[in-house]
Amino acid sequence: MKYLILTEKPSAACHFAEALGGFSGFINLIPNNSGTDSYDIVAAHGHLLELKEPHEMVAPEKVAKYKNWTDLSNFPWDPNDFTWAKCPKKGAQETLNQIKKAAQGHDAIIIATDDDPSGEGDVLGQEIVDYINWNKPVLRARFSDESPNSLKKALTTLTDVTDKATYGKYQKGIARERFDFLSMQLSRIALIAERTADYNVKTQKLGRLKSVIIGLINYQLEARKNYVKKPFYELRFKDTDNHIFKEQNAKHYDLKDIANENVTKLQPSVIKVTSETLKKQQPPQLLNLSHLSVIVGKHGFKSKQVLDTYQKMYQQNLVSYPRTADRKITQEDFDQLLPLAPKIAQAINLDTKLLTQTTCRPKFLTKKADHGANRPGTNVPSSLTAVEEEYGLCGKIIYETLARSFLAILGNDYIYKQTDACLVSYPDFTSTIKVPQEQGFKDIFNSESLKEKDEALSITSFRETANPFVFEGQNPKPKEPSHLFVINFLSKNNIGTGATQESTLAEMSTGTNKLIENKKEKYNLTNLGLIQAAISRHTQIASPKVTLKLQEAMEQVGKLAIPTMAVPNTMANIIIHDKQIMLSNQSSLTSLPDLQKAKVEWNKRQEKINVPKITGNWQGKEVAIKSKWGDHSFTKSELTQLFADKTIAFYTEQGKISGKLAEQTYKGYKFVGFCPNLPDESDSYIIGTFAPTGKEVSFKKQFGTHLFTQAEINQLLQGNEISFTANNKAGNPYLVTGKLKKYVYKGKRYFGFKAAFKK
Repeated sequence: MKYLILTEKPSAACHFAEALGGFSGFINLIPNNSGTDSYDIVAAHGHLLELKEPHEMVAPEKVAKYKNWTDLSNFPWDPNDFTWAKCPKKGAQETLNQIKKAAQGHDAIIIATDDDPSGEGDVLGQEIVDYINWNKPVLRARFSDESPNSLKKALTTLTDVTDKATYGKYQKGIARERFDFLSMQLSRIALIAERTADYNVKTQKLGRLKSVIIGLINYQLEARKNYVKKPFYELRFKDTDNHIFKEQNAKHYDLKDIANENVTKLQPSVIKVTSETLKKQQPPQLLNLSHLSVIVGKHGFKSKQVLDTYQKMYQQNLVSYPRTADRKITQEDFDQLLPLAPKIAQAINLDTKLLTQTTCRPKFLTKKADHGANRPGTNVPSSLTAVEEEYGLCGKIIYETLARSFLAILGNDYIYKQTDACLVSYPDFTSTIKVPQEQGFKDIFNSESLKEKDEALSITSFRETANPFVFEGQNPKPKEPSHLFVINFLSKNNIGTGATQESTLAEMSTGTNKLIENKKEKYNLTNLGLIQAAISRHTQIASPKVTLKLQEAMEQVGKLAIPTMAVPNTMANIIIHDKQIMLSNQSSLTSLPDLQKAKVEWNKRQEKINVPKITGNWQGKEVAIKSKWGDHSFTKSELTQLFADKTIAFYTEQGKISGKLAEQTYKGYKFVGFCPNLPDESDSYIIGTFAPTGKEVSFKKQFGTHLFTQAEINQLLQGNEISFTANNKAGNPYLVTGKLKKYVYKGKRYFGFKAAFKK
């Protein structure tokens, strides 16, 4: 047999080649092999295909209906009208041709794409197989990570998926893909409603998870805004160490005077200890990607940077597979990492004496897991410094957090003494204190950062007596929609995997059309997010319960318990319901003050983005250029000069600007537009040979307010560390020590002077 191994991306192909000894060769891992079986490896570049436009997948007589984006009577669509045909994505045809050519002469294709919980990897591989018209056997390889042992093992446990009808994960992925495709109807309905209300909205995306998150954030923000403090009063006791004795189901008084009157009826009471018990607490559950991101986010890193950095680290096997839904590991996963534990501990400067457990507690074990919880990979770095040099501070924190989370399960239980007490005269008034005895796993990893309110542990004992007092409380203020709050809500309601939650939050909080903003780990809505929250209020697509039911239905499709189209077919009822709701919500778009403010700002921003173009003849060809540059609108005279290839000058708030038309490139897109004459900053850099590598380098000649002297430049180029005094923004001097090195800042790699600030 001759096998073609189809991987999701080139990096995965390289890992397979490393595991098998090359990109082609003989293979004897596959069961029932002939001894002369061979393989070749070929790589995709993620999704190479996508569903065609709606009007391209219907019968000719229905094209006009599905092309019409403005007639509300066209919604809902009938899923049975579509052929669900796919076409190559932009730039993908060459790769598809290469895969088709590579498949010639092979007896079977092994789909070796990522095995994510949603079935996306299965769809990615199968759609390529379909596109190249493959009609021979198709096998599926599933691996927990891209280490050589995992990849080899995957080839010994291949599943025959030639029959797509019984290919459960593929069917699940198709159900999800088609449902999400049909949800574009809601985005179109929302746009119609918003534009009718005179909102200049260019795009809108009402996806399952996005709408739930938008609704949740908006609900919390409104609840906090409308919060009214309502005090209450309660009778309690306390000793001189302020240990509080509360009565279960205590009566609340609305008036303080009445509470004060009743507290005079109570007398001081002797405290009686009712029990003293030593209690144990096991290490916390292993992390998923969303809770890992919460911890890393406390250091200022956003979801997208955490995801991007984690993915790069995964490709080098420093960490496990990112898109797992598992929170436990198998015995095999545990056995694989146990021998590496001392090395992992040394890499993060952890005392190996804390690792006392050699067996895995049942709490962390599962008999079957697709990938296991997020944890360190089998490639152990030499140190955290090495991780930081390659992946930046974000990578360092990711690795240390995952390492500590895993190593914690090798630590002792946390032990504390719980002392319960009551009042002799009023036995219904009780109190509890917890006194730590042994820190155990907490010396390795403390998960208190994942709690919205840490438990306060007292280290004192009760006094002899307690005195009555009037406690003043209030109704709790709704919580801020923090990163942790959103993740905990989604996790509690079982909506999406940790990786899906994080990737959605990253997508929603980046780009020109972002819906949310993350400032100091607190989410707020952008103007576009505020508009979407208003139009989707009370819709089913924004309902956590509806989303959960859809996810459960997709799981049933994956088990082949219900037909694949059962999930996409639910969209029609959602559209009927949500269309009416959104049209009702349209009135709020024109009545709410916050939205009116958002509308003015949003429309002003859209005017900046959607600048009208002027067509003219430039250098012998017809071009269309923007009629404005920044806030400056070109005059007729200026346009005439620009098309004549002449330089013009005008004044802005930033000063005098001069320039002319030129061919430019932005994100791979070529265009002709006004190009200002910017100052040459080449004299701001030093160019020289870096002695440690022997290569020519360039770096800024200035750090803050300090201009490097020639002597300092010479030392830096030798690879030596230098120290100097600079001034901060307040004008105060401070000592700086550092040297030239590679470093990562906001996900990008740089070379230059890097200060080593003390923590």
